[in-house]
Amino acid sequence: MPPNRGAESKETRMISGGMSESAMPGGRPARVQVAPERVRAWVLATATDAPQAAGALSAFFDQGGDDYVLVRADVVEGEANLIVPVDAASQAALDSVVAMIRDATGDSSPTVARVLSHNPDPPHRSYTFVTPGELDRDPVDEYSPPGRHPKSPGRNGWG
Repeated sequence: MPPNRGAESKETRMISGGMSESAMPGGRPARVQVAPERVRAWVLATATDAPQAAGALSAFFDQGGDDYVLVRADVVEGEANLIVPVDAASQAALDSVVAMIRDATGDSSPTVARVLSHNPDPPHRSYTFVTPGELDRDPVDEYSPPGRHPKSPGRNGWG
């Protein structure tokens, strides 16, 4: 059973790297981060109008330079209705992206699930499945024919 963290927010627990379930009380939190030069996270938010919020965030997909990358904004079913994978150069850059997501969604406390390790590593080795319809909308020779491929589109497999 997870330790009782009282009133500590979900974001504070997740963004800080959190405590390992195996960490001893009073001990140091166990942290594992494969790529310490980048801060990667999945931001889960609840928006009143998730498709509209995803559209608003899409304006930032090609922004940020090396400081941050919003990989995509997926409208999903579940407790959260929007998931945004983020790749940031620093904690400060991640914090600014989380603020953008708050503004777009109206969610004052999105959950930030920070990536501690990737499998496979490096993450651009991950697999994907490209449908015929996806290939029709954005023809990319390396994903033809449609189906399972040994690397994800854009080779950003962690997202």
